[in-house]
Amino acid sequence: MEKAGSILGGNKYYENEKGMIELYLGKADVNTYDKGAEREFLVSNGAGSYGSSTVIGANTRSGHGLLVVRSKMNETHMVLISKLEETLYVGSRKYQLSTNRYKDLIYPDGFRYLQEYQGNPYPDILFVIHSVFLRKSLFMPLNGTCTVVRYELLASPKPVTLEIRPLFAHRANDVTCPDHSDAGFEAVNSENTINVSGRGAVSHVSCAGKPGQGHWSEKPMWFENLIYEKNAESETPSVDSLWSPGYETVEMEQGESVWEVLSEEPISYSPEELDSLLKDTAERQKLFVEGLPISAKHHPAQDLARSACHLVSENVDSSPAVISGFPSVQLRARDTFIALPGLTLATGRDGAARGILSAWLERSRSCGGIMPSCISGGEAVTGDIDSGLWYLYALQKYTAQAGFDFARENYAEFAGILDKYTRNLPELGAVMDGGTKLIKYFNTNKTNNWMSGDADGEPLVERKGYLVEINALWYDVLRFMEEAACVIEDGQSAEKYSNLAREVKESFADIFWNGSADYLYDWVDPADGRRDELIRPNAIFAVSLPYAVLADEMGRSVFATCWNQLYTTYGLRTLDPHNEKFKGRAEGRPDQKKKARLRGMAWPWLLGQFITAYMRFNPGDVDMGWRFVRPFTSHLRRGCLGGVAEYFDGVMPYMPNGDVLSAVSIGELLRVIHEDLM
Repeated sequence: MEKAGSILGGNKYYENEKGMIELYLGKADVNTYDKGAEREFLVSNGAGSYGSSTVIGANTRSGHGLLVVRSKMNETHMVLISKLEETLYVGSRKYQLSTNRYKDLIYPDGFRYLQEYQGNPYPDILFVIHSVFLRKSLFMPLNGTCTVVRYELLASPKPVTLEIRPLFAHRANDVTCPDHSDAGFEAVNSENTINVSGRGAVSHVSCAGKPGQGHWSEKPMWFENLIYEKNAESETPSVDSLWSPGYETVEMEQGESVWEVLSEEPISYSPEELDSLLKDTAERQKLFVEGLPISAKHHPAQDLARSACHLVSENVDSSPAVISGFPSVQLRARDTFIALPGLTLATGRDGAARGILSAWLERSRSCGGIMPSCISGGEAVTGDIDSGLWYLYALQKYTAQAGFDFARENYAEFAGILDKYTRNLPELGAVMDGGTKLIKYFNTNKTNNWMSGDADGEPLVERKGYLVEINALWYDVLRFMEEAACVIEDGQSAEKYSNLAREVKESFADIFWNGSADYLYDWVDPADGRRDELIRPNAIFAVSLPYAVLADEMGRSVFATCWNQLYTTYGLRTLDPHNEKFKGRAEGRPDQKKKARLRGMAWPWLLGQFITAYMRFNPGDVDMGWRFVRPFTSHLRRGCLGGVAEYFDGVMPYMPNGDVLSAVSIGELLRVIHEDLM
């Protein structure tokens, strides 16, 4: 029995009999294709594999699929099984429950029968056709590589027949295959399992129900010219083709269930075992929510915390990790360390935080004490000049909550990471300037700061010399390591870091302060004296980090400019909208979309730093802090349900872009709620 919960920003949440807040969509939320297609769900196994689609079952991205797994051969994620086409027969009537978009039409239009969607503790969809109520639930067992779909006939005056046709893709999640001439798909039916091979991959679909309930019919066919309108990489919607070997026919009576298991390896489960796995999934969610250190009854924190579970991998067969997001699913150092305080510490997972910090420390050992920037092909790759600094920032947050034991145990290595910045590091393209004691960026590499990249050989953002956020971060971690040295009673190191930090603070204001704008230069090149006067969000770190490098008077001015020029509902813009290079929407050619990311799009993770800065200058004004967070309550019911996108348009209508579920976005919002608003 459900009871109405709080109404947040006009969006209804419900509290079920277990006291869990449920994300609920009703008929009015999904009664057109456009409404349903803008709402996506995601299930994951906690180890990088996932299943995702829209609530109406229409795939709108190449990364959508009910079974998407990391390839054994490389780090590419493979869409093995794209979707299930469902058709319900009630007497002599036929009802197609699926929805697809083709070039010139939407067919079938099964969204018409979708009455409600509930997102917690797993996606739960209810189809209603007159007096027939058919419930569809999806989940992935923890650390497994299968997706389980349950169909339960809740009500029906007479038996019905459900036809289930699996559609196979066997391709990378960032491409499509409109031409299927060389796909080479084959299927073998054995003991209620369909084994499919093609395009160098293998996958399986098995049916579990009462004995004799299902019957497999072999009828191969191609589903051609499917349209994925939300692929950001192309100007026009992507076109795909999917193969199906046949369909399962299941006879059902009221109260009966049938299970479809989509897997990378052959798996055999009984209905009782699957029911137990489903209950375990719900119970883990319940216990996780009950153990949250943040109050979740009056704001969207509970949904954000649940989404954090998809982004933190604690697979027993591999090192714990933060996943960058979905569908990117990468291991990137900067994203990991920015997101870690919110994804782990704010959700009471201190052990996971320590495990992640330990794993990356081990990787730095393999790189000679330099913190790598990412993991590619299973190997640590160095290059980002700020990876080590962000690592120490994450360590700073961890010690603030869990104490100094971990820092004490590994202090020498942490000091080694920091001390490398005082020397010439050609691997990172950085060196500490002997005069100013600021970190200087001298490499022409276009991929080693967060505003890096190029489009058609042109840098998205020109940056060189002293970078403002790098040096704000440099000051912060120097002060933290001074603190750590004091704790372990290393007075000599404490004095060294204290003196260095003092010099950095003096140089920072002298070099970065733009008196004519009462703001900070984004970068200053000491080689030729050039100063970048563009209003960018990187200055916010000078007033948002635990140890602020700017005095309050300057800091207030920096914050005010950020608020006046860069603040939007869902993040800070990456460029002042009055600048001629400003591009506020991700539209046009692929290169134009790429440029927009750093020339005007708004990033929620920067908003987290903005809110922290606001609370620094306005202590106690928690109500206003919540007003910055509250608009995401509406976004949680669009895009990836319960999650936050990587970045948004910098102008109306503020459409989401990038990863539909982003580690840095969710992590920063949870951090702010935990640290500043609770």
